[in-house]
Amino acid sequence: MNELVSQKIILRKILTHKRDLIKKNSSIEFNAEVFEELKKYINFEKIQNVASFISIRSEISTNHLNNKIMELKKTLSFPVIKKKSKDLIFKRAKLNNTFKLGKFNIPEPPNENKEIIPQLFFVPCLGFDLNGYRIGYGGGFYDKTFAKFKKLNLEFYAVGFAFDDQKQIKIPRESFDYKLDFVLTEKQLYKFS
Repeated sequence: MNELVSQKIILRKILTHKRDLIKKNSSIEFNAEVFEELKKYINFEKIQNVASFISIRSEISTNHLNNKIMELKKTLSFPVIKKKSKDLIFKRAKLNNTFKLGKFNIPEPPNENKEIIPQLFFVPCLGFDLNGYRIGYGGGFYDKTFAKFKKLNLEFYAVGFAFDDQKQIKIPRESFDYKLDFVLTEKQLYKFS
């Protein structure tokens, strides 16, 4: 195991504990004004398909975010990890759908739901830095998915969604780590492109 991988493993443990504490002491998890600021940079008129996620453990709650996406009359989708796959597919779902537990016990839309290609992604983070890099749980699913979409010349935005206090000075990164366009927190918007 190389030194960078070891650093990331240690950092994940530290950031998971830190996020647990942030969640416990958090009174606000979604800020509509900050979301409106994001709309200054992303033309939501041209975006129809939006991918988000269902919060697990101590992740920042996506309830208000997902409701906001639905209010904007966008097609909402959620990630699905197919067996023996290294990247994600995204399936359309309504918030009142019954989700099933997929790989890593992450809620996923039912199998029969339609697969779509998002133009805007809201991405979970264990931590993020001021250069636009995030650290997740270590599977690399989002990085591989974004690399595949870039290779297919698909245009999209990647927006990290996290608590502001999950910010780090610098996240150790490898060559395949994908740089986010923005991070949306309950306090402010970070812009990286």
